[in-house]
Amino acid sequence: MRIKSLVEKVLRPFPPVYRVGSRVYHALFGSFRSISAEAPQAIQRALEEARRIGGEDPGDYYEFGIFRGFTFYTAWEKTEELGLKDMKLYGFDSFEGLPEVEGIDQGNGQFFQGQFAASKESVEANLRERGVDFSRVVMVKGFYNESLTEELRAQHPFRKAAVAMMDCDLYASTLDALKWMTPYLQDGSVIVFDDWHSYGGDPKLGQPRAWAEWLETRPGFRGEPLFEYKHHGKVFVLRGP
Repeated sequence: MRIKSLVEKVLRPFPPVYRVGSRVYHALFGSFRSISAEAPQAIQRALEEARRIGGEDPGDYYEFGIFRGFTFYTAWEKTEELGLKDMKLYGFDSFEGLPEVEGIDQGNGQFFQGQFAASKESVEANLRERGVDFSRVVMVKGFYNESLTEELRAQHPFRKAAVAMMDCDLYASTLDALKWMTPYLQDGSVIVFDDWHSYGGDPKLGQPRAWAEWLETRPGFRGEPLFEYKHHGKVFVLRGP
């Protein structure tokens, strides 16, 4: 077991201490990197698969859960490498951390309100410092149950999802994101769940539950497993009519 995971396991029965420890950890190790070590490589593979399936213009990139912006930057960098000049990149985040954690999402206390907070200004600064072209980038601020609206659809030329990165940890947040994404998740869309195994892969919890419930609303569609990555991620290609 990784040292970080071991410390988390020891502190989790003591929520106040765990929350302080989590905030201290992210403050001390606040460099521009991904919390999920293999997520950047997963994003690269997902975009390569989307390019293979959809050709030179497979659609757009959507990321739910930005934190400091490293995986989003990785996606932008990969689109440059693949020559996907028409691909827009949409980032969705409260920029205030996780919402209030309720119901089945409470789990064993690993997630809490305000966790993974990074301001929109700091994220955009991180991206600009690394040369990201904001003519292809849109950042949407707000908790998903408030920001993902029909009005939002009218504000931007959203297209089919070439890749959708679901890094939003919770069942409730993931389901909100999937429901709003319904018109854009089509045959050939690659969907990355960065927190698939955060609850041990239990199909009744977290992202597996949200994915199963969403698929129930899409008759004829199925998720074709593509690959998994450490420590919690799983990637699918959506197949359907």
